[in-house]
Amino acid sequence: MSSVNLALIGCGQLGRVHLACAEKIPAARFIAYCDKVDGAAESLLNERGGEYATTDVDRVLGDKRIQAVYICTRHDSHAPLAVAAAKAEKHIFIEKPLALTIDDCDAVAKVVRRAGVYLMPAFKMRYYPLIQKAREFIPCPQVLVVQMMDSRWSDDGWGQDSTQGGANVHSQGCHMTDVLRFLARSEPRRVWAAGGTMTHPGHPCIDQCVASIQFENGHVASWIQGDAALGKFTSKFFVELFGDGKSVQLYDRFTKATFSDSERTWVEERGEEEGFALENREFVDALLHNRTPAITAHDGLQATRLVLAADRAIRTGQVHEL
Repeated sequence: MSSVNLALIGCGQLGRVHLACAEKIPAARFIAYCDKVDGAAESLLNERGGEYATTDVDRVLGDKRIQAVYICTRHDSHAPLAVAAAKAEKHIFIEKPLALTIDDCDAVAKVVRRAGVYLMPAFKMRYYPLIQKAREFIPCPQVLVVQMMDSRWSDDGWGQDSTQGGANVHSQGCHMTDVLRFLARSEPRRVWAAGGTMTHPGHPCIDQCVASIQFENGHVASWIQGDAALGKFTSKFFVELFGDGKSVQLYDRFTKATFSDSERTWVEERGEEEGFALENREFVDALLHNRTPAITAHDGLQATRLVLAADRAIRTGQVHEL
């Protein structure tokens, strides 16, 4: 394959971000846009070019010229759209989370496997260059700390809706549970967590989580997630790794990192965030070379599994085995 025809399903903010990234890849071309909101796809077509816009997902999935679809919709629609796309033999780039339940994640993974298509969840954190350098610097960290703290989410936003978004911990937490697995190079074994519904009283979903995680290799991590306030010192994203006499702290949305070993301490900086651009390059390159993307449906399932285990631990007060 020398080029790839793409379709965007979900023409909102994140759809536009991924479109802008893919437009910079010479071999990628969006030819179709789809959104259930009248005018949203048409507006993007008029702005960015392509062949057609539609509110009909079946039209996109039935278009034999399209090799892959980007699913950038609200979370509760991810699983049914991914299943339909896989059955239509389309490769899939899907925004996080893969789905909000294990059953839905399992269903997607099974259909993707049977269809023989590629699916890549949009876990951009892995692609920040300083995250990757930290992983090389401390290949097997004994202790990890990850934090994603945001300003209080609006009660009216779809992300806070218990069905469409799942609220902060379920909506965004998978970013951090995935990067934990990536940096630990091991699967989580047991989870204990405390937290609850603190910033949105009466809401059915938890909005703050502090979890302790042990991995199969015996190493441990702490994961902090919520919308009690934005961390101005660390920024929204913050990660620490400790192991073998070395440490790394990543901050300022992973554009800066402090590295330390037994001899010296130094700071490295990147000029801008690169996660979105680099994950898009990975997906297109995987399609062009007919290879499995570095992130798969299994990673999406495991990220959601860890979020749900922490949720159960908060609600029951018990350690949960994975």
